Parts: sequence; C-alpha cells; structure tokens
Amino acid sequence: MKAQGLDAPLIEPRWDPAGERFERWRRAETGFPFVDAGMRELAETGWMHNRARMVTASFLVKHLHIDWRAGEGHFADRLVDYDPAQNEGNWQWVAGTGIDAQPWFRIFNPERQRGRFDPDGAYCRRWLPEWEAGAYPDPIIDLAQEAAEAKVRYQAARARLSV
Repeated sequence: MKAQGLDAPLIEPRWDPAGERFERWRRAETGFPFVDAGMRELAETGWMHNRARMVTASFLVKHLHIDWRAGEGHFADRLVDYDPAQNEGNWQWVAGTGIDAQPWFRIFNPERQRGRFDPDGAYCRRWLPEWEAGAYPDPIIDLAQEAAEAKVRYQAARARLSV
C-alpha cells in the first residue's frame, strides 16, 4: 500500500477485527489503569491528556492489534478538539504507519507510562474511583506477549515491503 499520492510505502501489519477487545478499550475496561483513565476522561469530557492519547492509541494498535483507523474514528466522534489532519497524523505516528511515523517497534508499556507520568496515581484515581475501591477489572491481555506479537506482525509487514 502506498501513501496517497506519495512514493513512500506504508507498513500495514495484520490487524485483528475490532471486536470485544475494541469494545473493552472503548468502555475503559482493559484492566490497565492509565489506558482506562484516559478513555474515561475522553468519554466524560471529550478531551484527553496528550500522554494518555499516545498510550491509549499505542495500546489499541500494538497490544490489541486493532487497526488504527478504528481508534481514529472513535476519537473523531468524541474529541471536542478534533482536527482531522492532527488526529489521523497522530494515530499514524503511534501505529508506526504513514509518512512521519515513529519506529514501528516502539511500543508504549501502559504500566511503565503510569509509573513515569502518574507515579502517585492521582490521574488514575480521578477517572477510575473503582480502581482504589478494589472493583477494577483484571487485565484483558498479557502485555509482554502482545508486544512480542506486535513485533512479529510489523516485521512481517516490513518484509512484504522489501519484496
């Protein structure tokens, strides 16, 4: 696949259908507090902190293996500061696709990101009162396993480009 009117090829890994995992992401029920807090903030305010935007997007495409366009569409429907070029560009950057993409092998670990950017848990507690109350869902995936799977899929997509 080539970018619209440009000569630079795009890496497009094999995506999973936007099924139950996508719905859990949308409903802020992934079991990963930083991801869920960001998604809850989006649902309740129509806005999301920039770091949370990157982490939730990376989680969707690199851990859940859902096509970035599904996440972009969800953000387009919800963001009050929605801008088509900015939103699509950000999603392509995080997904490691498109013209100005981050390295495809860069995968934000939502637990490490929470530790670095919400070390006292204030952001997560604000949006997830059930987190402190002990009624929080278990993680829907194994982070390490899904990150490894993402790398396999991206490497396969990259190999297809060199044919």
